[in-house]
Amino acid sequence: MSYITEEQQVEELKSWWKENSKVIIATFILVVGGVLGWRYWQTHQLDSQRATSNSYEQVTQAYLQNPQANTELLQKFVTDNQNSNYAVLALFAQAKSAVEQNNLALAESSLKQALEFSRNDELKSISALRLAALQVQQQQYDQAEVSLKNINDKAWEGAKAQLQGDILLAKGDNNAARQAYQQALSNQNLNNLDRQLLQLKVDSLAE
Repeated sequence: MSYITEEQQVEELKSWWKENSKVIIATFILVVGGVLGWRYWQTHQLDSQRATSNSYEQVTQAYLQNPQANTELLQKFVTDNQNSNYAVLALFAQAKSAVEQNNLALAESSLKQALEFSRNDELKSISALRLAALQVQQQQYDQAEVSLKNINDKAWEGAKAQLQGDILLAKGDNNAARQAYQQALSNQNLNNLDRQLLQLKVDSLAE
C-alpha cells in the first residue's frame, strides 16, 4: 500500500487551488454581489414607495384644499407616477372633488384616466364602476354599459349587476332590469342596506 506524504498533499492542494481559484473567487463574487444587489433593490423599492406615498398625501391634500390652484401639481404627480397605484388614487380624489363642484366633465375625464392607469383588477373595477355610475347620472347609458365591461373583480359583481339593472330600467326594459337586480341580490358581498334597496327595486318590477 502506498501513502502520500503530508508535503505531497499540500503540494496537490496548492496545485488544485492554482487551477480553480479564479473560478471559485468569481463564483463567490457573483453570489455575494447578487445577494447584496437584491437587498439593495428591495431597500430602494421600499424607500421609493415611502417617498411616493408621502408625495401622494401632500399633493392630494393641497389639491383638495384648493383644486383650481393645484390642478397642475396633481396632474404632474399623476404623470410622474402613472405606473403606481397612487396615481389612480390621486385621480379618484380629483374626480370626487369635481363631482362635489358639479364639474361632471372633469370627474369623467379623471375616472377615464384612472381606468387607463389601473394596474390590477381591483382598481380597474372600482374605476369602471365609478365611471359607469357617473355616466348613468348623465344619462349616457350606452357609454356606461361599455364602462361596466371593464369590471372583472368578483368582489364588484353585485354592484355591477345593480348598475346594469339601473341602466336597463332607464332604457325601459323592466324585465331585464328585474333579472339584473335579482342577479345582484344573489351576490354574497352585499350589505344589508343595499340588499333591502335591491329587494324594493325587484318588488316594484314584479309582474
